[in-house]
Amino acid sequence: MQTLRAVRQAAGGTALLLALSAPATASAATDDGRWYYDSAGLADAHQLATGEGITIGLLDGPLNPAAPDVAGADVWVREPSFCAAETGGEAFPSITTEADARHATTMAALLVGTGSGAGGQPGIPAVAPGASLRSYAINIENACQSPAGVSPGRDDAVRAAVADGVDIIVVPGSNLFHEAGITEALRAGVIVIASGGNTSGRVNGQPATMNGVVATGYIDQQIQLSVGSASGPRLGVVAPGEAMLGIAADWSSYVLTEGSSNSAAFTAGVLALAWSAHPEATGNQILQALIHTTDGDVHDPAHDDDWGYGTVNVRTLLSVDPTTYPDENPFLSDDPMLRPTIREVLGDTDDAKAAPEPSAAPVEPAHPEPPASDESPGSTLTPVLVGAGVAFVLAGAVTAVVVIRRRRRVEHGPEHEPQPTVTVSDRG
Repeated sequence: MQTLRAVRQAAGGTALLLALSAPATASAATDDGRWYYDSAGLADAHQLATGEGITIGLLDGPLNPAAPDVAGADVWVREPSFCAAETGGEAFPSITTEADARHATTMAALLVGTGSGAGGQPGIPAVAPGASLRSYAINIENACQSPAGVSPGRDDAVRAAVADGVDIIVVPGSNLFHEAGITEALRAGVIVIASGGNTSGRVNGQPATMNGVVATGYIDQQIQLSVGSASGPRLGVVAPGEAMLGIAADWSSYVLTEGSSNSAAFTAGVLALAWSAHPEATGNQILQALIHTTDGDVHDPAHDDDWGYGTVNVRTLLSVDPTTYPDENPFLSDDPMLRPTIREVLGDTDDAKAAPEPSAAPVEPAHPEPPASDESPGSTLTPVLVGAGVAFVLAGAVTAVVVIRRRRRVEHGPEHEPQPTVTVSDRG
């Protein structure tokens, strides 16, 4: 039987959206930044799972837990941060209302926020509002030296997240990661998601380039690849990332953002939904289910450089039982040039052989009680445009789509050049 990927490739990248439920009607493009919620069918998905019982570790910048979009959500911030002005110096705080907390706070809202916007405005709709979030600040204004008692390479931040019982680690940006911490996380059965980059080249930055990590590219409202989406053999999946709502510098209005930070957080939230629905599954089985359900149908996984294993599809992922898939990380390769090596992750140099074919044995994640409240780190969201007073029209909610993959859009001008921002406080 011809696979969906073969059909897509035979179609030469022609664009097609097919609703899997009622007959599809054309949906208007939106610039209110909330399109992904309806397009992915998250309202319906939340009738099945909200992420409850799953803990996500956000490794980003500092965070503002008092921001309306996250106030009241299950967000705990590790204090202090893993950053200092100089090596061996005093660590910066992880909680702040300064502008550099906007990125992590936006990510937190996208993951687990309440949807309560500032000043009565529509807020950022969360992908997994029932999940718990633990935030670890590994980036302060893009300058971060290791504080006293903290080893370099962000290993201690990863280890802290694992010790706190997170099930999924998401890094919506890149940093100077060493492989030791990521190895330990993968060996413990923790899923690691990272943004693949925003410059339309090969997946870049750490930990996105690391073995066993799911690197994300990103798409727009039309389910087309965004110009800056990364490519290459290390690309894992693609997910919504363009024209998405972000918190503005004044904390009382919003901007539109784009980048693989958004797609990494979206993917982490979707996996939290799937794991919440099937808590008996291992992290590796959740990843297997992910690559078997991309693009809106259940299929044998296949990879290409531009789309990875395909577009994350919430509805189809929630329709399968992950425990029917192999307990093997499909993003773990036996390529000896990749780090960590498959043998390092599996922890058995005698038995670790070939890498799994879309499909390393996890340890069931623990769920200890979290400590008291705290905050998070930052990443690479690029503000690009803001809509004022624009309503989102989606005729017939497209809860799941089959996408015949398209070629990258050709746009004029510099890629991801930030545009002047405008508040959306008057949006209806």
